Amino acid sequence: MSDKDSKVNKIEGIKGIMSSMLTLQRSLKNLVPEYNWAGNPLGDFGEFVAIEHYSLQKAEVGSSGFDAVTLEGKTVQIKANHKAKQIGIRGKADLLLVIHVDYDGNWEEVYYGDHKEVIEACTWSDRDSKHMIGITKLKKMQEAKKKMAE
Repeated sequence: MSDKDSKVNKIEGIKGIMSSMLTLQRSLKNLVPEYNWAGNPLGDFGEFVAIEHYSLQKAEVGSSGFDAVTLEGKTVQIKANHKAKQIGIRGKADLLLVIHVDYDGNWEEVYYGDHKEVIEACTWSDRDSKHMIGITKLKKMQEAKKKMAE
C-alpha cells in the first residue's frame, strides 16, 4: 500500500467515525433536548444520569457553579469522569457529586457530599485557575464518610 493510499484510508476511516459520532449526538439531542451533547457529551451524560438517578432538579441555564438542586434546595455541582486521574473544580455549591463512567456507559458514584470539604482537600492550579483533586482521594473521602455514618 502506498503512502498516499494509507492517508486516504485513514481519512475515510476517520470520516466514518465522525459521521457516526455526529449522528449519535443528534440522536441524543432528540432523546434529551435539554442537553447540548456536543461540547462535552461526557459532562452532559453525567448531569443527565445524576439528575435522573438522584431525583435532582436541573439548574436553570446560566447558573454559576452548580448543575442541579436537591429537593431540599441545596445546590449540586456534578462532575463526570472517565479516565482522568483527577478532576478540576470551579465555582461554589453546597454539594459535589462525582461519577465515573465506564466505556460501556455504566457508571458509579465516586463522591457525593460536602463541596466545601472537597475544596479544602484540593490543590490549586494557577495554570488552569481551578481546584484539583485526585479521584483516589475522592474515593477515600467517600469511604471515610460512609464509615462515619455506620
